[in-house]
Amino acid sequence: MIRLRTIILVAILAISANGAESKAFAKKVIEAHKLSGESAKRVARLLTKSYGITRNIGTENPDTYHGPNNSYHPVTRAKCREKILDSHIIEQSAKNEKICQAPWMVPVPNADGEATVCIDQFEFPDIPCEYPVVWTASKTAHQICQAMGKRLCNAHEWEGACAGEVKSTDWYRFDISNENTRRATINQSREKVWAFQDNPKYKSRTDSKVICGVYNASDKDIIPDARAHIKSGSIAGLSKGCAPNKSAYKTCGTNTWPAGYKYECKSRQGVYDMHGNVAEVVNLPTNRHNFAKGSKTGYTERKGSFFVDRSGLKKRGGVARYPDDCRVRQPYEHKKLIRNDHAHSFYQEGFRCCKDIP
Repeated sequence: MIRLRTIILVAILAISANGAESKAFAKKVIEAHKLSGESAKRVARLLTKSYGITRNIGTENPDTYHGPNNSYHPVTRAKCREKILDSHIIEQSAKNEKICQAPWMVPVPNADGEATVCIDQFEFPDIPCEYPVVWTASKTAHQICQAMGKRLCNAHEWEGACAGEVKSTDWYRFDISNENTRRATINQSREKVWAFQDNPKYKSRTDSKVICGVYNASDKDIIPDARAHIKSGSIAGLSKGCAPNKSAYKTCGTNTWPAGYKYECKSRQGVYDMHGNVAEVVNLPTNRHNFAKGSKTGYTERKGSFFVDRSGLKKRGGVARYPDDCRVRQPYEHKKLIRNDHAHSFYQEGFRCCKDIP
């Protein structure tokens, strides 16, 4: 088996790369997730040939924090490994791997305590202490999840993994035809809870700064040189020189934290970075026929990010700040069918995957 996997990896590394990510990164993902055969080949092809997707680091050297496209990550991957992996704060669970049939996933219970879905513990590539992949269109994210034997999460599954329990699909209120009214109705009656509130010392805390991967100038963990290259202001994490009206890809960078570094920013099930770090694409069903299942998907929704301040929306009847609690239904920005959404991506947008329990 080991020899077969080695042969597959050698074949994959010979693939020519036209995409933004490297063969070395594809190899890392394949090994971390124990992929083989066609699954490994497809994952490698998507990572190395999907135009633009990147972690904005450009090297597997764990001591490097300054990447291409004006990126200055707040902490190195080496420091993260020393802090949370070498100290065993985060450890892989053999029990969860057996239930989910995949590493670094956890089952999420329904109201009756039974679990029917598993979710990645970290933002893709779902590897602790790795920087998240960004600039990934929704269609590409779904294809990557599928290649790994998973799928995009439905909105209520992501919310449940954050809040501690998956609600019934009645929560979508398909009985309300107007989508804006539907969203407003859900938000008015939602349970307001943050993932980290499962920790008794944060039970009454509603601000994710410092606890989570929110770029904040007062955070003592940030490397001083990185701090010097990041703007301060209402929108956290923007690089100095960021000019999205010219070329966000080349000027704004992706100043993400290593996955799990903010280890207290986790849900009851042990799902990390659901507040802070990158926004995550999920599947938003608009009726009972477009829940994500196999190759079936509905529309895009984006959840959980350091990038929660959208003051400019106030001029268009929006809110001064996006709430980032677990069950909030976000405004329908860039709403598009996932199967057609191959163009929109951004420097603070990534994803994680879900999987039906066999």
